[in-house]
Amino acid sequence: MGSLRTLVEGFLREVASVVPEMAYQGEGRKILGGVPGRAEDEDVEIGLDRTCDELLDRWCERSGLSIDIYSEHGSRRHYGATPATYVIAVDPFDGSGLFQRGLIAEWWSVLTVFDARTLVPVLGGAVDILRRELYVADENGVTLETNLEDRSIIDRENSEIFSVAPVRKMAIDDDMILAAYLMSPVYLSDWTTRAGKLLVTLRERFPKSRLWPNGGSCIYPWIARGTVHAYVMFNEPRSEVDPGLAFSWASKYPIFSVRTDGVLEEYRFDPSQRVGRVPFFIAASTAELAEAIV
Repeated sequence: MGSLRTLVEGFLREVASVVPEMAYQGEGRKILGGVPGRAEDEDVEIGLDRTCDELLDRWCERSGLSIDIYSEHGSRRHYGATPATYVIAVDPFDGSGLFQRGLIAEWWSVLTVFDARTLVPVLGGAVDILRRELYVADENGVTLETNLEDRSIIDRENSEIFSVAPVRKMAIDDDMILAAYLMSPVYLSDWTTRAGKLLVTLRERFPKSRLWPNGGSCIYPWIARGTVHAYVMFNEPRSEVDPGLAFSWASKYPIFSVRTDGVLEEYRFDPSQRVGRVPFFIAASTAELAEAIV
């Protein structure tokens, strides 16, 4: 596990070093291709996506481990012996759409490592590039390291590391922060139409509650930290969910696919369905909160 942790942390620390240097020089915005299962007006692969993917490839190759990689931006890649011991689901640069439009906000890289036989997470991580924060999810929970050193992969002299945990909210209330990706007109229109009853409830009964209008793979460390309490989406791409599953596993909060009759079914990682979507999706700090939202 030591070399696996080195791989995850080393990759994320290097992303935190490389991305700002490229971004502030105006590099990495060029469109290189599409994203499997996504329309071009929803998401594309840009230069920084490719750069971060290549960084992960190099860390996997150096590790000597047997790994299958499923990135948001391409087909399966394999390193080491066959069959694979581990499977990695990664969103190499979450926030590429914001970066491409000149917005310096919410730039992340997120990944989960699964046991290739059971498809259960064994390790995960995320780096909040702009806030200089590193999250690691393992069997002991989730840790947060702050104040990552600029231009350094290993220097922790000024860092602080501490454990984080979700806020176990059991019901909708005035303190709830609900996340949903609402920046796209398509997603916003669908969300407000289908969640209209929920919005009325929030407006009339819980007007102090708040909606955080961003989501995707970066939202899972925030639920683990207690920054937001739930994430609700319609037609959510599985490639936005799978990289964050280690945080649900490590922090023991549930993730559901909701059936048309309102029954909550546990969401599971399935590499064969990685370009699919979830018609009605909820991640929440507790099952009770998810049920209240439904």
